[in-house]
Amino acid sequence: MLTNVPQAVNRMARNVIINHPNTWECQLFRKRVTRVAPDTMGGLPTLGGLGVLDSEDEESIEYEHMGNGYALPADAFAASPMMDHRDVNNGAIDEYRFMIEPEGLAGQEAWFDVRTRDVLYLVMSETVKLAFEVVGTETTLNVPPYTVRYVCNRRAELDVTDGALSGWTV
Repeated sequence: MLTNVPQAVNRMARNVIINHPNTWECQLFRKRVTRVAPDTMGGLPTLGGLGVLDSEDEESIEYEHMGNGYALPADAFAASPMMDHRDVNNGAIDEYRFMIEPEGLAGQEAWFDVRTRDVLYLVMSETVKLAFEVVGTETTLNVPPYTVRYVCNRRAELDVTDGALSGWTV
């Protein structure tokens, strides 16, 4: 009986995320190392026999499109400093939280899983996309399968404007 509760919550959350008026269409990209080496360790090329611990320092990378979906901002409310006129807050936050749902259900071709270090694009228009990097996950339901919120950092250097990518190609 209780095992049905989290599944129902996840179905309900998916419906809310997809149909909510504040939901943005999104695209998810995953970094892939393109550097080749004669030896590999754990699927990554080695550096002269040394295992690569992390892909963050790689220069030879490309981003692979994982799929399209929906992202609903799920920021927790926190106090924010006010302007001197006390008519607006600064809203200066470093982390953003989103609930993300792929277009397809699990097992379908349009489904994807969101991982740490994936790049999430919020689609504002055909020519403007704002980039965020997934840096962590958290849950508000402590019964599996969990409802997941993704903690993201802004990556303005990867924004797409006027149809041109800033810094890399897809």
